[in-house]
Amino acid sequence: MLLVLLMGAVVTKTDSGDGCGNSWPLCYGELLPTQPKLETIIEVSHRYVSAWLGILVIILAIWAWKRDPHRKEVKILAGSAVFFIVLQGLLGAAAVIWSQSSAVLASHFGFSLVSFASVLLLALLSFEKREDPFVARVSEAFKKNLYWLFAYLYAVVYTGALVRHTGSSMGCGPEFPSCSGTIADLGSQASIHLLHRIAAIVLLIWIIYSWYHARKHYKEQKALNKGLQFAALFVLLQGISGAMIVLSNLNLFVALSHGLIISFLFGTLSFVALIVYRK
Repeated sequence: MLLVLLMGAVVTKTDSGDGCGNSWPLCYGELLPTQPKLETIIEVSHRYVSAWLGILVIILAIWAWKRDPHRKEVKILAGSAVFFIVLQGLLGAAAVIWSQSSAVLASHFGFSLVSFASVLLLALLSFEKREDPFVARVSEAFKKNLYWLFAYLYAVVYTGALVRHTGSSMGCGPEFPSCSGTIADLGSQASIHLLHRIAAIVLLIWIIYSWYHARKHYKEQKALNKGLQFAALFVLLQGISGAMIVLSNLNLFVALSHGLIISFLFGTLSFVALIVYRK
């Protein structure tokens, strides 16, 4: 799942989405195009690895349903993994055949993350011990706080994907944290980039507050504290990698690390949301 997420980021960062023209599922009418350019190789590789992943996710979902037919969360996660990987695949195909808006393209990464998190949680639940279940008992108020935090993270992910698909990564210029672009126009690259920065700062503060609250009031909940501790670490690394994208003038490897860390953060908060949800 992580490999496909990274390959998708490479497709976007290298502008290889049109590497096969508007031909799908074949590439220029061929299974393996002859004398392909670099962007064609990148696009074809992403398609075939994604197709193989889709098959694996379907097998995993069926296996999970048969192995744990009585656990509701397993059924939900298995269905979610299949639904969202199929949906993001169809969106990818639609983007190739018909041109899509930046808003629709941004949702492609978000759906991939949901499928990734579903597979990750299925993997964790498969190793769960009956005498030591992944459960955290917290107040209803703090539980709602964590649910809203998770929902807000998804919105921040969407703003980040929008930055990528609108070409706004350098919308505030080559400096950080200042923004030298024109932000008066809400549709400008500078305004889109600045919106993502502000949303990310709020996310950082929210996660650190939640970690502090859990350490203060729920010390005995080890899984909860460990999850929020890792979430705080990942959100800090995410902010640093975001700044480095600007300062390095869109270095490809820095940009890929940005996408990788957000996957870790999303998976971690997915786990936190799961353990406070379970009885």
